[in-house]
Amino acid sequence: MKKILISLTAICLTLFVVSCDKIEGPYLEVDNQEEVTAEFPDVDPSTAYRKVLIEEYTGHRCPNCPTGHEKLEELLNTYGDTLVPVCIHATTLAAPTAEFPNDFRTEVGNELTDYYQISGIPAGIINRENVPMGSIPARWTSKIQAVDRTDVPAAIQIVNQYGEIASNVLKVNVKVSLLKAYTEELRLSLFLVEDGIVSPQIDGTETIEDYVHNHMLRAALNGTYGTVLSQPTAGYAYETYLYAKTISFSGHDWNPDNCSIVAILYDKNNYDVLQVETCPVK
Repeated sequence: MKKILISLTAICLTLFVVSCDKIEGPYLEVDNQEEVTAEFPDVDPSTAYRKVLIEEYTGHRCPNCPTGHEKLEELLNTYGDTLVPVCIHATTLAAPTAEFPNDFRTEVGNELTDYYQISGIPAGIINRENVPMGSIPARWTSKIQAVDRTDVPAAIQIVNQYGEIASNVLKVNVKVSLLKAYTEELRLSLFLVEDGIVSPQIDGTETIEDYVHNHMLRAALNGTYGTVLSQPTAGYAYETYLYAKTISFSGHDWNPDNCSIVAILYDKNNYDVLQVETCPVK
Protein backbone atom coordinates (compact mmCIF):
# COMPACT_ATOMS: atom_id res chain seq x y z
CA MET A 1 0.00 0.00 0.00
CA LYS A 2 1.05 3.55 -0.67
CA LYS A 3 2.00 5.43 2.48
CA ILE A 4 0.30 8.83 2.73
CA LEU A 5 2.05 11.69 4.47
CA ILE A 6 0.07 13.45 7.18
CA SER A 7 0.84 16.85 5.64
CA LEU A 8 -0.98 15.85 2.46
CA THR A 9 -3.86 13.90 3.91
CA ALA A 10 -6.77 14.41 6.29
CA ILE A 11 -7.14 11.58 8.80
CA CYS A 12 -10.14 11.32 11.12
CA LEU A 13 -10.98 8.66 13.69
CA THR A 14 -13.79 7.78 16.03
CA LEU A 15 -11.21 6.93 18.66
CA PHE A 16 -7.80 7.79 20.04
CA VAL A 17 -4.75 6.18 18.44
CA VAL A 18 -2.63 3.97 20.68
CA SER A 19 -0.26 1.07 20.30
CA CYS A 20 -1.84 -1.53 22.59
CA ASP A 21 -4.90 -3.77 22.20
CA LYS A 22 -4.93 -3.00 18.51
CA ILE A 23 -7.40 -4.41 16.02
CA GLU A 24 -5.45 -6.31 13.39
CA GLY A 25 -6.37 -7.82 10.04
CA PRO A 26 -7.17 -9.63 7.96
CA TYR A 27 -9.04 -6.74 6.39
CA LEU A 28 -12.08 -7.61 4.29
CA GLU A 29 -12.19 -5.81 0.97
CA VAL A 30 -15.69 -4.69 -0.01
CA ASP A 31 -16.88 -5.84 -3.43
CA ASN A 32 -17.13 -3.40 -6.36
CA GLN A 33 -14.94 -0.78 -4.78
CA GLU A 34 -11.78 1.07 -5.70
CA GLU A 35 -8.33 0.23 -4.38
CA VAL A 36 -7.58 1.56 -0.91
CA THR A 37 -4.39 3.64 -1.14
CA ALA A 38 -3.94 4.72 2.47
CA GLU A 39 -2.63 3.22 5.67
CA PHE A 40 -4.57 3.49 8.91
CA PRO A 41 -3.22 3.78 12.45
CA ASP A 42 -3.88 0.92 14.84
CA VAL A 43 -6.88 1.44 17.09
CA ASP A 44 -7.68 0.62 20.69
CA PRO A 45 -11.33 -0.45 21.18
CA SER A 46 -11.30 0.73 24.79
CA THR A 47 -10.84 4.35 23.68
CA ALA A 48 -13.57 4.34 21.03
CA TYR A 49 -16.59 6.56 21.60
CA ARG A 50 -19.92 6.69 19.88
CA LYS A 51 -20.92 9.64 17.73
CA VAL A 52 -24.47 10.64 16.83
CA LEU A 53 -25.83 11.60 13.41
CA ILE A 54 -28.40 14.39 13.03
CA GLU A 55 -29.93 14.93 9.60
CA GLU A 56 -31.72 18.27 9.47
CA TYR A 57 -34.23 18.83 6.69
CA THR A 58 -34.38 22.47 5.66
CA GLY A 59 -34.98 24.90 2.81
CA HIS A 60 -34.10 28.47 1.88
CA ARG A 61 -37.77 29.47 1.49
CA CYS A 62 -38.72 28.06 4.91
CA PRO A 63 -39.34 30.98 7.33
CA ASN A 64 -38.85 28.81 10.43
CA CYS A 65 -35.73 26.99 9.27
CA PRO A 66 -33.24 29.53 10.68
CA THR A 67 -34.67 28.58 14.10
CA GLY A 68 -33.77 24.98 13.31
CA HIS A 69 -30.28 26.06 12.26
CA GLU A 70 -29.83 27.92 15.54
CA LYS A 71 -30.93 24.87 17.52
CA LEU A 72 -28.47 22.72 15.58
CA GLU A 73 -25.58 25.09 16.31
CA GLU A 74 -26.58 25.12 19.98
CA LEU A 75 -26.41 21.30 20.02
CA LEU A 76 -23.03 21.35 18.27
CA ASN A 77 -21.70 23.74 20.91
CA THR A 78 -22.94 21.35 23.59
CA TYR A 79 -21.88 18.02 22.12
CA GLY A 80 -18.85 19.05 20.08
CA ASP A 81 -17.42 16.45 17.73
CA THR A 82 -19.64 13.71 19.16
CA LEU A 83 -22.52 15.11 17.06
CA VAL A 84 -22.24 14.94 13.26
CA PRO A 85 -24.69 17.12 11.25
CA VAL A 86 -25.95 16.82 7.68
CA CYS A 87 -28.34 19.52 6.44
CA ILE A 88 -30.60 18.29 3.65
CA HIS A 89 -32.37 20.90 1.53
CA ALA A 90 -35.69 19.33 0.59
CA THR A 91 -39.43 19.77 -0.09
CA THR A 92 -40.98 22.55 -2.19
CA LEU A 93 -39.58 25.14 0.23
CA ALA A 94 -36.12 24.29 -1.12
CA ALA A 95 -37.12 24.73 -4.76
CA PRO A 96 -35.51 27.65 -6.61
CA THR A 97 -37.37 30.81 -7.59
CA ALA A 98 -36.37 34.14 -9.11
CA GLU A 99 -35.60 35.43 -5.61
CA PHE A 100 -33.88 32.19 -4.58
CA PRO A 101 -32.11 31.05 -7.76
CA ASN A 102 -29.88 28.38 -6.22
CA ASP A 103 -31.12 24.79 -6.12
CA PHE A 104 -29.48 23.01 -3.20
CA ARG A 105 -31.61 19.89 -3.47
CA THR A 106 -29.89 16.60 -4.28
CA GLU A 107 -31.05 13.26 -5.59
CA VAL A 108 -30.04 11.54 -2.37
CA GLY A 109 -31.75 14.20 -0.27
CA ASN A 110 -34.98 13.89 -2.24
CA GLU A 111 -34.97 10.11 -1.86
CA LEU A 112 -34.41 10.30 1.90
CA THR A 113 -37.15 12.94 2.17
CA ASP A 114 -39.58 10.59 0.44
CA TYR A 115 -38.47 7.60 2.51
CA TYR A 116 -38.98 9.40 5.83
CA GLN A 117 -42.11 11.15 4.52
CA ILE A 118 -40.79 14.57 5.46
CA SER A 119 -43.41 17.21 4.74
CA GLY A 120 -42.98 19.98 7.29
CA ILE A 121 -39.61 21.60 7.86
CA PRO A 122 -37.44 22.26 9.78
CA ALA A 123 -37.23 18.60 10.73
CA GLY A 124 -34.46 16.54 12.23
CA ILE A 125 -33.87 12.81 12.50
CA ILE A 126 -31.42 11.47 15.07
CA ASN A 127 -29.47 8.34 14.05
CA ARG A 128 -32.22 7.75 11.48
CA GLU A 129 -34.75 6.87 14.15
CA ASN A 130 -37.88 8.31 12.61
CA VAL A 131 -40.28 8.64 15.55
CA PRO A 132 -43.43 10.78 15.90
CA MET A 133 -42.72 14.35 17.00
CA GLY A 134 -38.99 13.64 17.03
CA SER A 135 -38.46 15.97 14.10
CA ILE A 136 -39.39 19.11 16.07
CA PRO A 137 -36.25 21.11 17.03
CA ALA A 138 -37.36 21.35 20.68
CA ARG A 139 -37.29 17.53 20.85
CA TRP A 140 -33.86 17.04 19.30
CA THR A 141 -31.98 17.26 22.61
CA SER A 142 -34.01 14.49 24.24
CA LYS A 143 -33.52 12.25 21.21
CA ILE A 144 -29.76 12.76 21.30
CA GLN A 145 -29.66 12.08 25.03
CA ALA A 146 -31.58 8.84 24.47
CA VAL A 147 -28.70 7.36 22.45
CA ASP A 148 -26.76 4.86 24.56
CA ARG A 149 -23.22 6.24 24.34
CA THR A 150 -21.84 3.26 26.31
CA ASP A 151 -22.74 0.98 23.39
CA VAL A 152 -19.98 1.37 20.78
CA PRO A 153 -20.60 -1.19 18.03
CA ALA A 154 -17.91 0.06 15.63
CA ALA A 155 -15.18 2.56 14.88
CA ILE A 156 -14.64 4.40 11.59
CA GLN A 157 -11.40 5.84 10.22
CA ILE A 158 -11.28 8.12 7.17
CA VAL A 159 -8.27 9.15 5.11
CA ASN A 160 -9.05 11.78 2.47
CA GLN A 161 -6.71 12.33 -0.48
CA TYR A 162 -7.57 15.43 -2.47
CA GLY A 163 -5.69 16.22 -5.69
CA GLU A 164 -3.21 13.39 -5.22
CA ILE A 165 -4.68 11.05 -7.82
CA ALA A 166 -5.84 13.72 -10.28
CA SER A 167 -6.62 17.42 -10.24
CA ASN A 168 -9.89 18.27 -8.48
CA VAL A 169 -10.45 14.62 -7.58
CA LEU A 170 -11.08 13.44 -4.02
CA LYS A 171 -10.37 9.87 -2.98
CA VAL A 172 -11.96 8.76 0.27
CA ASN A 173 -10.40 5.76 2.05
CA VAL A 174 -12.38 4.24 4.91
CA LYS A 175 -11.71 1.51 7.45
CA VAL A 176 -14.59 0.19 9.56
CA SER A 177 -13.71 -1.88 12.63
CA LEU A 178 -16.50 -3.83 14.28
CA LEU A 179 -16.07 -3.78 18.04
CA LYS A 180 -18.80 -6.29 18.86
CA ALA A 181 -20.60 -9.20 17.24
CA TYR A 182 -23.22 -8.15 14.72
CA THR A 183 -25.46 -10.40 12.66
CA GLU A 184 -27.45 -8.05 10.43
CA GLU A 185 -26.56 -6.59 7.04
CA LEU A 186 -24.47 -3.45 7.45
CA ARG A 187 -24.19 -0.60 4.95
CA LEU A 188 -21.74 2.27 4.64
CA SER A 189 -22.85 5.62 3.18
CA LEU A 190 -20.46 8.40 2.20
CA PHE A 191 -21.84 11.94 1.98
CA LEU A 192 -20.13 15.14 0.86
CA VAL A 193 -21.17 18.18 2.91
CA GLU A 194 -20.11 21.82 2.65
CA ASP A 195 -19.96 24.80 5.02
CA GLY A 196 -19.88 28.54 4.33
CA ILE A 197 -22.33 28.71 1.43
CA VAL A 198 -23.66 32.26 1.13
CA SER A 199 -27.16 32.38 -0.36
CA PRO A 200 -30.52 34.05 0.45
CA GLN A 201 -32.68 32.60 3.21
CA ILE A 202 -36.11 33.58 4.52
CA ASP A 203 -36.07 34.25 8.25
CA GLY A 204 -39.59 34.92 9.48
CA THR A 205 -40.85 37.74 7.27
CA GLU A 206 -37.35 38.92 6.29
CA THR A 207 -35.08 37.68 3.52
CA ILE A 208 -31.43 37.60 4.52
CA GLU A 209 -29.44 37.97 1.32
CA ASP A 210 -26.05 36.96 2.74
CA TYR A 211 -27.21 34.06 4.90
CA VAL A 212 -24.49 31.46 5.57
CA HIS A 213 -25.56 27.84 5.10
CA ASN A 214 -23.48 25.17 6.85
CA HIS A 215 -23.31 21.35 6.88
CA MET A 216 -25.13 21.26 3.53
CA LEU A 217 -25.46 17.91 1.78
CA ARG A 218 -23.93 18.23 -1.69
CA ALA A 219 -23.67 14.65 -2.96
CA ALA A 220 -23.55 10.97 -2.07
CA LEU A 221 -20.41 9.14 -3.18
CA ASN A 222 -22.00 5.68 -3.20
CA GLY A 223 -25.72 6.25 -3.67
CA THR A 224 -28.58 7.08 -1.33
CA TYR A 225 -28.36 3.89 0.69
CA GLY A 226 -24.64 3.23 0.48
CA THR A 227 -22.66 0.05 -0.04
CA VAL A 228 -23.23 -3.37 1.51
CA LEU A 229 -20.39 -3.82 3.98
CA SER A 230 -21.28 -7.20 5.46
CA GLN A 231 -23.93 -9.81 4.99
CA PRO A 232 -25.68 -11.45 7.96
CA THR A 233 -23.40 -14.01 9.60
CA ALA A 234 -23.22 -15.98 12.80
CA GLY A 235 -21.78 -12.83 14.33
CA TYR A 236 -18.09 -11.98 14.43
CA ALA A 237 -16.45 -9.26 16.44
CA TYR A 238 -13.30 -7.37 15.43
CA GLU A 239 -13.80 -7.81 11.70
CA THR A 240 -12.47 -4.88 9.71
CA TYR A 241 -13.56 -3.63 6.31
CA LEU A 242 -11.70 -1.43 3.83
CA TYR A 243 -13.50 0.73 1.30
CA ALA A 244 -12.53 3.49 -1.11
CA LYS A 245 -14.41 5.80 -3.45
CA THR A 246 -13.50 8.80 -5.62
CA ILE A 247 -15.49 11.87 -6.63
CA SER A 248 -14.57 14.71 -8.97
CA PHE A 249 -15.13 18.34 -8.01
CA SER A 250 -14.86 19.42 -11.66
CA GLY A 251 -18.09 20.87 -13.03
CA HIS A 252 -19.40 21.65 -9.53
CA ASP A 253 -19.26 24.83 -7.45
CA TRP A 254 -18.12 22.92 -4.34
CA ASN A 255 -15.27 24.55 -2.43
CA PRO A 256 -12.95 21.75 -1.24
CA ASP A 257 -11.59 24.00 1.52
CA ASN A 258 -15.07 24.03 3.09
CA CYS A 259 -16.09 20.44 2.40
CA SER A 260 -16.08 17.32 4.57
CA ILE A 261 -16.91 13.66 4.17
CA VAL A 262 -19.49 12.06 6.46
CA ALA A 263 -19.31 8.27 6.76
CA ILE A 264 -22.45 6.57 8.11
CA LEU A 265 -22.49 2.93 9.21
CA TYR A 266 -26.02 1.64 9.66
CA ASP A 267 -28.12 -1.49 10.01
CA LYS A 268 -29.98 -2.12 6.75
CA ASN A 269 -32.69 -4.02 8.66
CA ASN A 270 -33.91 -1.07 10.77
CA TYR A 271 -31.73 1.83 9.52
CA ASP A 272 -30.28 2.39 13.01
CA VAL A 273 -26.93 4.20 12.83
CA LEU A 274 -24.17 2.26 14.59
CA GLN A 275 -21.45 4.83 14.07
CA VAL A 276 -20.76 8.02 12.13
CA GLU A 277 -17.58 9.93 11.41
CA THR A 278 -16.64 13.10 9.56
CA CYS A 279 -13.37 14.33 8.12
CA PRO A 280 -12.41 17.51 6.18
CA VAL A 281 -11.63 17.03 2.52
CA LYS A 282 -8.41 19.05 2.88
